[in-house]
Amino acid sequence: MNDRIPPLAALRAFAAVARHGNFARAAAALHVSTSAVSHQVLGLEASLGAKLLTRARNGSGRTVVTSQGEALLAAVDAAFAQLGAACEQVRTQAARSRPVLAISANGSIASLWLAPRLAAFAAQHPSVQWQMRAIEATPDMMREGLDLAVLRARRGVVPEGDRFLFSETVFPVCSPSLGLDGDPAALLRHNLLQEEVGSSPEKEWPTWLDLLGLGRRARANVVHFDTFNAVIGAAIAGAGIALGRTPLIDLELASGRLVRPFADRALPGSWDVVLRRRPGAERDTHVGQLERFLMGETGSA
Repeated sequence: MNDRIPPLAALRAFAAVARHGNFARAAAALHVSTSAVSHQVLGLEASLGAKLLTRARNGSGRTVVTSQGEALLAAVDAAFAQLGAACEQVRTQAARSRPVLAISANGSIASLWLAPRLAAFAAQHPSVQWQMRAIEATPDMMREGLDLAVLRARRGVVPEGDRFLFSETVFPVCSPSLGLDGDPAALLRHNLLQEEVGSSPEKEWPTWLDLLGLGRRARANVVHFDTFNAVIGAAIAGAGIALGRTPLIDLELASGRLVRPFADRALPGSWDVVLRRRPGAERDTHVGQLERFLMGETGSA
């Protein structure tokens, strides 16, 4: 009868002592005290009415299994192996049964804005697996197997079917270690970190040198980077002054890793950020949940 089977903890303690030949080593392997292992084994022997182990004397030698203990040990090992296999099978089936949904964004949005929010959402919704992909160009959502995509759109123009997420605002940022106090002339004493931006003048340093009264042709040491991520990484490291964009750098500003040396100066970005669903994705409630969560993060819900 199952009600006559000793506690699993006692059987596990017995098997550990038999395997290690020592109560102290068995206790260490089980992350419990030696006394706890000893009491569990003694209780097991009492419940079975049999001596299972021959103890080492005075701490010397090895604790060995008796003939009766050997029969029990074989059954315990087989039972725990079967239990372990069954538990792993259940875990595997459970993981396979969780739907896998995918969302994409370009590299800077993916790493600076989307990644921490997707992680927070996933922690609240463990019944679904989300994959985030960094894709620079506008993706073919059906071919790429995407459920949602975070995309750029010209400011004020939301493509049909898309939903507005946020607009960008641009301003200089740097590490507080640079100690800038709002004097525009200080820009000429530091590296100006420049992202390759194409047709977005608000993200270019000549625009800002002119805006701050230094003139577009002021002699400045401009260091060019391929990506916004690299620019922000260099700024956090104290390598110079970057043109940051909210809300992408909100976490860095809130943590104090970046500061605004010219807090009253900012320019609107040339681009908005929108959210696009794959056709038919609205049938999955998880897609709608993530969509509402992201829009809530920007106040667009």
